[in-house]
Amino acid sequence: MTRLRWNAMRLLDVDIPAGSVLRGEMCRMVMPRSYQHAWLQAMHGEGVDHSAGGVFFETAQTTVHASDEMFSWRVACLLHQRGALANLSLRENILLPFLYRASREDMARAQTALPELADWLEISGMLDEQAGERSSYVHALISLGRIMLMQPDIIVVQDVHAGMQAHRLDRFRLLFGEALQRLGVGVLYLSCTAQDVMGLDFSHSLELAGAEDVI
Repeated sequence: MTRLRWNAMRLLDVDIPAGSVLRGEMCRMVMPRSYQHAWLQAMHGEGVDHSAGGVFFETAQTTVHASDEMFSWRVACLLHQRGALANLSLRENILLPFLYRASREDMARAQTALPELADWLEISGMLDEQAGERSSYVHALISLGRIMLMQPDIIVVQDVHAGMQAHRLDRFRLLFGEALQRLGVGVLYLSCTAQDVMGLDFSHSLELAGAEDVI
């Protein structure tokens, strides 16, 4: 069994029940943006007593939390407007997880795979441009490219569709769906609305009261 698991915890002023997302499963948490940020902080172990709460990555052989480097490789994030560092090129942004922590072999594999990946994302001509200020769509493409190279077991997605023009959203929805099929990952989708914008088949959903009022 491979999954992202969390114990019951206090998130700001609400209690979140224990739960999990298995690899290949899709789960949604509907909550205002402030609660999403609090959840992400808890997921990365900020201010969390792991003996009593927290978020963990588990396989049949091991359990790790956010302080373990394995966690950041097996649980990857696709966050709203947080895909790119402005001072790096798009190429460097996509390869970012491999630049400092990966083995030489993994870095070589990622560099070899990047041209075909960039063609799929339709950003080949932009790879060596400085990221600077980019749209929600480009941020999402960079994050998706990074995830395709990392090949995690679980991805955490935060309202990635917000701010995209309709035709960009249609294109990203297709790419995202294809990525999920290729990777076979589990998905934890954090959203401000219960509206199914991305067309995903969620196995279960947790909704905080009033979440749809905050977009």
